[in-house]
Amino acid sequence: MPVPSPKLLPSSTLDTRTSLASRLTRLALIAAGLALAVAGVLLNVALYFQARDTLVDDTVAQARVIAVSSTAALVFGDAAAAAEILGSLSNVRSIDRATLFDRTGAVLSEHHLHGPVVHARSESMPVHVADYLLRDDWLSVLEPVIHGGAAVGQVRVEVPMRPLYLKAAATAGVTALCAAVALLLAYLFAVGVRRDVRRIERRMRDLAYVDTVTGLFNRNAAGEHLAESVRAGQAGGEGFSVVTIDIDDFKKINDTLGHAAGDALLCEVARRLTGALSPSARAYRFGGDEFVIVCPDPNGFRDPDCYGHRIGEALGGAFLLDGRLLHLGGSVGVARFPIDGSSASEVLRASDLAMYRAKANGKNQVVVFDAHLRAASEQSLRIESELWLALERGELRLFYQPIVELASGRTVGAEALVRWQHPQRGLLGPADFIDVAESTGLVVPLGGWVLAEAARQLARWDADGLAPMQMAVNVSARQLGGDVLLQQYRSAVDAAGCAPQRLEIELTEHTLVDNVDVNLRLLNRLRDWGVSIAIDDFGTGLSSLAYLKHLPVNKLKIDRSFVDGLPGDAGDHAIVSAAVSMAHALGMQVVAEGVETRAQADVLCGLHASLAQGWLFGRPVDAQAFAQRLRDQDAAQSPLSICTAA
Repeated sequence: MPVPSPKLLPSSTLDTRTSLASRLTRLALIAAGLALAVAGVLLNVALYFQARDTLVDDTVAQARVIAVSSTAALVFGDAAAAAEILGSLSNVRSIDRATLFDRTGAVLSEHHLHGPVVHARSESMPVHVADYLLRDDWLSVLEPVIHGGAAVGQVRVEVPMRPLYLKAAATAGVTALCAAVALLLAYLFAVGVRRDVRRIERRMRDLAYVDTVTGLFNRNAAGEHLAESVRAGQAGGEGFSVVTIDIDDFKKINDTLGHAAGDALLCEVARRLTGALSPSARAYRFGGDEFVIVCPDPNGFRDPDCYGHRIGEALGGAFLLDGRLLHLGGSVGVARFPIDGSSASEVLRASDLAMYRAKANGKNQVVVFDAHLRAASEQSLRIESELWLALERGELRLFYQPIVELASGRTVGAEALVRWQHPQRGLLGPADFIDVAESTGLVVPLGGWVLAEAARQLARWDADGLAPMQMAVNVSARQLGGDVLLQQYRSAVDAAGCAPQRLEIELTEHTLVDNVDVNLRLLNRLRDWGVSIAIDDFGTGLSSLAYLKHLPVNKLKIDRSFVDGLPGDAGDHAIVSAAVSMAHALGMQVVAEGVETRAQADVLCGLHASLAQGWLFGRPVDAQAFAQRLRDQDAAQSPLSICTAA
């Protein structure tokens, strides 16, 4: 699909991007101009001083030649000869005036070579050693005339500085012209570079603000657009809706058909979404399978559900991909500014929370944000933070609910149930924190702690001489990934010195059938270690019996929801009866959960269920109370047989 028009990019970003190439061009030209100017000045200064020094040297040389030639004329006072000698300087264009002085400093001869005398000068001066005098406009060179080791006179040669200045000015002009030509060439080069920079800028803008897969704006553009919308809404009192869409089960498509097919599907989703929107709405891809739409339409603000329905219609049709017809669903969350947030980040977060609630409610639904969602999110975040600390501080506890043998009434096992001794809220049950632990992944270290603590408690009871028994521990689906459960289990039993047969693993049937092949390999490895495996909450996961017969399972735990209806509910009676019969046929034991009345126990005895747990036999208690229960049982001469008593 075509890339969105750049005019929709944030104006501040466009201004910055557009001026960057011009600023770089100006800076490059200024730098080049400064470099040329400095180089030109330094070059001209160097040439000037070099020319001046050459002029001084040449004039001194001419003065010496005249001094040598004038010796006889000065000795004999021959003015005519002196004038002839000075006249020989007419060919030297730089010299303006030459004067020959005798021993007393009187002028013997003077010759003005080029035009009238400009300055009046003293006609006599003392004889002294060679020297030169440099003024702003004249150079005067003095050279003594020596005869017999004594000075018999002096030559003075004068040169105007103006020709030197004119030559220096001409050189500076030529240098400036060359610099201008060089600067022009630099400008032409900079213009070409500017075109390249602008092309790179456009590419950078696309990478920074446009999603390369779908052509929609991305998260960066959404942040700036939302900030502008918030400012406009605050100034004009207008609201808008933010809609977050997450494609349900998109990962399965990527995993099955490949990422290229997934990208093609995302492009088609983007096309449909933009086609379903009003012209004033904008669509963004936030990454993965998540899209966000900003809807300034007042109708959508008053009735935010309409956007969810419109998006549902856009995604509702079949998608043709690689010759396959696919049907997609989307979990949609809607939030409104300023009702659900006073800033761009707040309203976006509210839309996100509503989307996650839609996904948690069963997917392919629309949820409009309300304050309860934020409160629940904050509560979840607080529990997550405190639960990490609880693991570090040792605030978790294990309670133990007895599992009894119906035929003998003896306690033959226990289920380890985690509790949290919260420093402010007191003792919390799993319903207060397990869901948060599951959603955040904290259940993995939490599950590892439960396994280790249960194994340690078994070892303590053994050391106290209590009758050996089995301990059941619930395991999360998150622990099944990789070798996490195997490592945690092996670490727990090795550290405690507990036999693997004593520590039983409980898994829900939904967990087992979620990834059957991988889980089957895992369970077989556990079975090879002698670990007992139970299916918890049996009957609630709608699992296939075809899978069940291949799983290395030792026990079925019938969910309490079926036991509750006993003895009066015929449907529950039939389900429990079928589950018990099936378990016996597969060589498994049956544990009935949630047994609270003697009537329920009687029915289970009649159906030949072997084990049961529930409040009828005892509530979950701490390790000390459970140990006392075992001691009392060992002290009793003949435990009560529940089935016999029935």
